[in-house]
Amino acid sequence: MDSKKKNAPAPAEADQANGPIKVFVLDDVSASVFSRIVPVNGQERTFYSVSFSRSYRDSSGTRKYVKTFNLEDLAKVVTVAQQAEEHIHSLQHPEMA
Repeated sequence: MDSKKKNAPAPAEADQANGPIKVFVLDDVSASVFSRIVPVNGQERTFYSVSFSRSYRDSSGTRKYVKTFNLEDLAKVVTVAQQAEEHIHSLQHPEMA
């Protein structure tokens, strides 16, 4: 199994496009990390979320994406979830990275 990481735009660029700030890919499973800035008690605070998906090709060869996973995908979901968690942690605590 070949683990691949895709680099996404910097957070400021991603906020403007509402796209992920980072995508982690392992075979056909991916974790996309998103950030959003929300005012909390008069100060801006950044919140992070993660979306998981699995890709496949349909009978005509078109790539499709789903948010459901088969048993054999679950270990991949765990791996990309851990990568996403580490990335978010490094953003929240850059002094520890």
